[in-house]
Amino acid sequence: MLRSRNVFGIILNMSEDIKFSVIMPTYGVGDYITDALGCISMQTYDNFEVIIVDDCSPDNSGELAKAFTQRDDRFYYVKHDVNKGVSEARNTGIEHATGDYLLFLDPDDLYERDLLRVCAAALERNPVDLLVYSFTEDYRNYESGKIEYRKCISLEQMDYDDDMVSTKDPATIHKMAMQMEAITMLGYPWNKCYKASIIKENGLKYQQIKHVEDILFNCDFLDYTTSLTVLNDVLYHYRNQGQARLTGGAIDDYFKLQKIRVQRIYDQQQQWKTCDFETLSKIYFRSFQSAMVRQIESGIKCDDILKWCNAESETELYQEMKKYLPDDSKTLKFLYKPLAQGMFGTALKRARIMEYTKHHFPGIFNRAKQLR
Repeated sequence: MLRSRNVFGIILNMSEDIKFSVIMPTYGVGDYITDALGCISMQTYDNFEVIIVDDCSPDNSGELAKAFTQRDDRFYYVKHDVNKGVSEARNTGIEHATGDYLLFLDPDDLYERDLLRVCAAALERNPVDLLVYSFTEDYRNYESGKIEYRKCISLEQMDYDDDMVSTKDPATIHKMAMQMEAITMLGYPWNKCYKASIIKENGLKYQQIKHVEDILFNCDFLDYTTSLTVLNDVLYHYRNQGQARLTGGAIDDYFKLQKIRVQRIYDQQQQWKTCDFETLSKIYFRSFQSAMVRQIESGIKCDDILKWCNAESETELYQEMKKYLPDDSKTLKFLYKPLAQGMFGTALKRARIMEYTKHHFPGIFNRAKQLR
């Protein structure tokens, strides 16, 4: 029997009836995975299993993971015959999971020791389909590992004063989904506990698509979500240390994928008969501007980038999104408004400033790109 405190500081008795399945895809994370597995092994809640899926990692990640399975029977090791990508690694984890709730934790991040305990306490008080917890984005020095900049993504940023918000009202769930998307809380899989039965009974899987597979999975899960809790507790720490992340790397069709993301959210919101057009517009034009920066980095000629911009401006999605871009911040006016107004020469000049800042002043760039 565990003892925990509720939001009022009252000590509660808590059973360990809820079983968690932690699914961890592994590839090229030998420098980090021991820290991540250590965070799990020291959890203050005991009823869990860890399914490590080795996606034919080229380094010693698999060996390090196996070491944990040999001394802790809560850890399981599965290896693909060939490299299949992070989506299939997570799908393999789903197939092997036996828990009531699934967590998809990345092996190059860090977690609080009471992550599972806090989630279990919240779920015992109020069982829901989807539990979301707060996190930090830690931008670390590549060599020293010291945190140079930290951003907290929490319930508080959604303008809630409570330590947790829980609802079964469909309209509120739909509203909160867009509130989470506005602060980058919705798209990630690693800050959530998913009810396993919903995933398995509806055959939900991660799509074999790069970069936006997480948000597409979450949108699919939301189609079946009838209850939601969001915690203000910061339980996860996303590590950005310049490492090649599982879902990172070069993305040739970056903007095409981002448009799939925007369209999926737009279609879902239309189905729900609700839509926060301003948030979607900001996502679209932020991705548009980022795509320009990526093209500059790739050495594409300015004339070709401008032709690409003009071609995009003829699309139905551009014509729809430009109607709703707000101008309530300096960032929006400086970076995105020229795009929405078709001033692509001006937008290109500003993208060049962003590209220069990204390479010569990465700390400033990391802070700047967080502005919404």
